[in-house]
Amino acid sequence: MFSVLADVILLKENATAFEYLQEFPMQMLAQLETLTGRKARYGLFVINMEYGKNYSGPDKDVFFYDRSVGHMKDAWQSNFLHPVIYYYRHLPTEQEVRFRPADWLLPRPTAIHHIVEDFLTDWTAPVGHILPLRRFLENCLDTDLRNFYAESCFLFALTRQKLPPFCQQGYLRMQGLVGTEPLRQHGVESGLLRDFTPTGQQPGHQGPAAHPQAPGPTVQHIDNKKHEL
Repeated sequence: MFSVLADVILLKENATAFEYLQEFPMQMLAQLETLTGRKARYGLFVINMEYGKNYSGPDKDVFFYDRSVGHMKDAWQSNFLHPVIYYYRHLPTEQEVRFRPADWLLPRPTAIHHIVEDFLTDWTAPVGHILPLRRFLENCLDTDLRNFYAESCFLFALTRQKLPPFCQQGYLRMQGLVGTEPLRQHGVESGLLRDFTPTGQQPGHQGPAAHPQAPGPTVQHIDNKKHEL
């Protein structure tokens, strides 16, 4: 039931793993550890399906003019049913649940994210839904959730103390994808990567004496939202 039961995600140490609890009573959030036997030492997310504050009411037309919003920056103003994600660094106390702000379903979180409403309730748009959610999770977990080629993971392993989860779970386990020239060209043609090929030279063309060229930059600079996907 919307705004009565919610899904809870319990984070593990270093936010590298989690446990997903379905349909937990929202008003009993402070008693989660007692009721479930699980610990919430490293923070948690609460996922709830909510309507907008002004969606309905006595003698109110739910299909009023300019009811819906379509841009991700206005997601918090969504009126129709949409996911709302609450992030807590620590499990709320019973006092915080009891004295939460007026009209709030849960205590004030560390961070909150609204996924913009969708008429078909399909929140899978790469730019409108997935990208803002990924940025929110990155800010909460202080990590980089992008995907990388093996060369980038190799560079990170030599120059950084903390690797992105994609490199930890892939490259360091001898898995990953090498950024070959066909893959780079496909990324350029699909608009995901910038083209670093020198002017007047065909992609994949090798220099004099058939010496292979040095590979292009392994870490691409981000110019727009497409480059982050």
